[in-house]
Amino acid sequence: MIIIYGGITVDPSRIAEVEEAGATFQKASKAEDGCVEYQLSWKVGEPGNLRLLEIWENTDKHQAHKDQPHTKQWTSFIRAAATAPPQFHDVIV
Repeated sequence: MIIIYGGITVDPSRIAEVEEAGATFQKASKAEDGCVEYQLSWKVGEPGNLRLLEIWENTDKHQAHKDQPHTKQWTSFIRAAATAPPQFHDVIV
């Protein structure tokens, strides 16, 4: 199993846009083979700080997720909405 967690700070003026795109992306990610959990949420007390938690059955399933068109589209979108580089970590259990 692989767990990825972290976050990214987005432009506060784009929060509604990020929420809409994020809901679509989260739903597509949860439907992928090998996805145990996929969660996007806002960090309480830090406006614009989008948090990520994803859990995959194994590293192969996670790699397949990273190669999906919807993941590439989301990555491009969220980078454009970001005000700072993302901070992500992974743990293999």
